[in-house]
Amino acid sequence: MQTFGTARLLAGIGAMALSTAAMAQGAPSATGVGPEDRAQASGGAQDGVAAVATSNDDEIVVTAQRRAENVQRVPIAVTAVRGDALQRLNITSPQQLTLIDPSIRYKQSTSAGNSGFLIRGIGTSSFSAGIEQSISTVVDGVVLGDPSTISTLVDIERVEILRGPQGMLFGKNASAGLVSFTTVRPKIGVTELIGRTEFGSNGHHVVNLIANLPVTDDLAIRVVGFAKERDGVVTNVSPFQPRKVDGQLNYGGALKAMWRPSDTASLFFSGDYSEVGRFCCSMVWAKNAPGYAPAVTLAQYGIVASDRNRLVAIGGPSFGYSHRGGASIEANFEIGDYSLTSLGAYRQSYREGFYDGDNTTVNYVDRNGGTNALRQLSQELRLTSPTGGVVDYVAGLFFFDQRATGYIDQRGRLEWIVPASNGNVIRVVPTRPAGTIFDGNLTNRVHSRSTAGYAQANVHLSPQLNLILGGRLTHDSLDLNYSRGTIPGAVPIPGGVTLSLRQSIANTNFSFRLGAQYTVVPDIMLYATVSRGYKGPGFSGLTVSDASQDQSVAPEIPTNYEIGVRASLLDRRLTLNATLFKTDVRDFQAQVADLSSASYANRITNAGSLDSKGVEFSVVARPTPELTLSGGGAYVDAKYGNFAGVQCYFGQPKVAQGGPCVAPPSNPASVDGFFNAAGLRLAAAPRFSYNLVADYQKRVGDGWRASAQVNFSGQSDVNYSANGDPGTIQKAFGLLGANVGIGPDDNSWRVGLFAINLLDQFWAAQKNPSPTTTLNPGGYLQYLSPDSVRTVGATLDFRF
Repeated sequence: MQTFGTARLLAGIGAMALSTAAMAQGAPSATGVGPEDRAQASGGAQDGVAAVATSNDDEIVVTAQRRAENVQRVPIAVTAVRGDALQRLNITSPQQLTLIDPSIRYKQSTSAGNSGFLIRGIGTSSFSAGIEQSISTVVDGVVLGDPSTISTLVDIERVEILRGPQGMLFGKNASAGLVSFTTVRPKIGVTELIGRTEFGSNGHHVVNLIANLPVTDDLAIRVVGFAKERDGVVTNVSPFQPRKVDGQLNYGGALKAMWRPSDTASLFFSGDYSEVGRFCCSMVWAKNAPGYAPAVTLAQYGIVASDRNRLVAIGGPSFGYSHRGGASIEANFEIGDYSLTSLGAYRQSYREGFYDGDNTTVNYVDRNGGTNALRQLSQELRLTSPTGGVVDYVAGLFFFDQRATGYIDQRGRLEWIVPASNGNVIRVVPTRPAGTIFDGNLTNRVHSRSTAGYAQANVHLSPQLNLILGGRLTHDSLDLNYSRGTIPGAVPIPGGVTLSLRQSIANTNFSFRLGAQYTVVPDIMLYATVSRGYKGPGFSGLTVSDASQDQSVAPEIPTNYEIGVRASLLDRRLTLNATLFKTDVRDFQAQVADLSSASYANRITNAGSLDSKGVEFSVVARPTPELTLSGGGAYVDAKYGNFAGVQCYFGQPKVAQGGPCVAPPSNPASVDGFFNAAGLRLAAAPRFSYNLVADYQKRVGDGWRASAQVNFSGQSDVNYSANGDPGTIQKAFGLLGANVGIGPDDNSWRVGLFAINLLDQFWAAQKNPSPTTTLNPGGYLQYLSPDSVRTVGATLDFRF
């Protein structure tokens, strides 16, 4: 507690967790101080025909290496897209970023902690508060301890998706990649009011309002407000709960200030607060076993389980709520030719989500879910050298302190329907009186601290050849306070215990990046790098049956090899980029079955290794000044090298039948089995994915501009399970989107029409087997994305 109190006095702050599509921004009134000010000054000036390129655009200036650089000169696999392009693609949430980068996917679940990004097939899936994501999320330079706190994108300057290990220069735990959101900074000397509204089918409503106001000659503020809602995709038909169970409602605001007292100093402040009144997603049944509760209750309400089912009948509540906020202060100073940056941030968030765990009107577990509360403090000090000499570099110090409290609760009467009961509800624990409430809960309190020093240098051996040398020394320390028990008045769920434990771990790591960059001609660049990443240690802290059990999870260590080419041809009317990569991950942190438990339980462990290799490419062509064509693709061959403790899918042969599955040693008669998934594809990792965009803008009449854009994104078959379950395969699909509009040439307003998933392609964002095999053998659930159904609507943009 003292650490946070002192830090508030020193740093004042937190990072902004906002984002979306603002209209094309005018050039700042000054060149700016610090890397990001320079990036927005260089890349922000756009005329009325700014390209909507979903791949790398040679006019975009990024800070992927913590200094302002043209994206085509950066020796990193990066996709950079400006805010106007996000808006034209109707991207309003981070989950939709797959539309701009084929290598990134989003894994959806009922738990925000169990949802998250995957890059090149690699990502983290865990219910534990003691394990962080493998894909780091950064907003205005600040690392977010809980990436799920970003739900709506508003006032975005650009988004950068960096693939491969990136933790050396960006905070912590970016072992597989990083998603960086940069918001528009206040513009000194500029008065403007920017607004956007969207109204569409499925209750789709978006309202954004942004005001930029000069205060003095060297001070400006920017005020942002937003609201977003839409109806759910899933409908509940039982009378016990509301009909819409997975709608979305987000609202909030931000205040930003830019003070530039001199040509060599600037201060950027950002503060925000937002709430999520509802969030998706609800499960629906895709397949059920006859005679069991799901099949019986669905039949009572006329529901047919299928891959296209959008109906549920539940008896338990399904709801979610969260609030989050914070602030950050970034100070930039020019000291001669050097830049010194200080970035301090403070954030806090709270979220809760509960749903009917058995997904029926029978009360087996009618309350399943939990809460998560987080507070984080970070401070970074960074020195950027000038360029033009033999050596230039970026060096810095980083501090991160986070306190996370996760609570998981399961509660119900343990009643069910089985074939032998002939449609009647029976008590699974008949020795207890009817109506007995069973409960089991656990609480994880994790305090983590990370300190690091880093540096990356470019050594220019010649005007064409540049060597890249970088390293980071990190020290992590974590404390766990775990408890497990039952709420007063309830009976412990069978197998439940009451216990508590404390544990501490620490680790020191050196990660590095080595490479070479060669400029063949001014517009063609080649590079080759090898990077050793690092994801810090953590705690399992799930179902613990013995207070002496070790809950520590060792660090996750990826090594990435990469070769790339960046080319701008035909007077920059054609941009071609390609990257070959191979990533080996040692001590992969994963959620697996606990073989020491007599009943099915999960734990987090170092599951072994995995390998991801492939090729990524992107093309941007401008055959005429009015037409821009862009596209990209990724072929990813991602497999587990060693992954023991994976639960077998229903019907998979046991060892005695010539299959790989073995029963838990403590329960040889279990119907469940476990095996090593070595050689199987990573869960939720399609072999091939791609996107295509055509954008046409033309002046029409006297002072008018019309625009039309069509986009298509697709992927090959994907299996959402690590065990290769044939019941969790999502077949190949593609989504078509479109946007047309017209407005005056000065961009003062624009009206348009948009379509998301225009062809109404139905698809599942996640598929899982029934949580407990014995209660619905061969049953499957699936989660639907808001984009699983067609949405069409109208937009109005204005800027004064």
